[in-house]
Amino acid sequence: MSERSKLFRPGPVYFLARALFWVFGKLVLWMHVRGHRRIPSHGGLVVAANHFSTLDPPVMGTSMRRPLHFMAKKELFERPFTNWLWRELAAFPVDRSRSDMGAIKEALKRIKSGQVVGVFIQGTRNAGDADALHGAAFLAQRSGVPVVPAAIWRRGLRYTVAFGDPIVVEGKDRDAMAAGTDQVMNAIRALLPADRTPDGRVLEATERKPNKTD
Repeated sequence: MSERSKLFRPGPVYFLARALFWVFGKLVLWMHVRGHRRIPSHGGLVVAANHFSTLDPPVMGTSMRRPLHFMAKKELFERPFTNWLWRELAAFPVDRSRSDMGAIKEALKRIKSGQVVGVFIQGTRNAGDADALHGAAFLAQRSGVPVVPAAIWRRGLRYTVAFGDPIVVEGKDRDAMAAGTDQVMNAIRALLPADRTPDGRVLEATERKPNKTD
């Protein structure tokens, strides 16, 4: 095995944690996954999702057959044990207080090595009506891979994850990147139930769009 594949391929800790959370997800969260066959079986990929719960990263990772890599806030990596653990779980640090080029380069390396990198498209949970950020579209442009939109929501005790068709972000300039971001965000909203916003808020009946089901 090359040093490159060692660097980016999750090990036993990742797969053990995923198996344990899968059991937890089925028994406690009543997890249901839709559209997982829309995820390409190989090659680099960006998965862009909404974010409303601290459980979203493991729920997303368990919903996919392929390992999922995530950026995580740098504070989680400050202690030796948690630094080891999060890296074993295929996470890598990002400084959210600035434009962290190191984290961006790390994400691109992993994508170009054939891995799947997950991005929460509004940057943080409980984002309300905040505009989507361009991270997913930027990574897709720079690496030449598609973006798979994903919606996650909870109704009662049940978590549902739905994946959409891959989206190709055309062009290399900022206008094309912004257009790609809008396309991905619209696809995520289309996957959500009619009564839910991306941050999990329940819409009033007068706010809901017609012809959507959950």
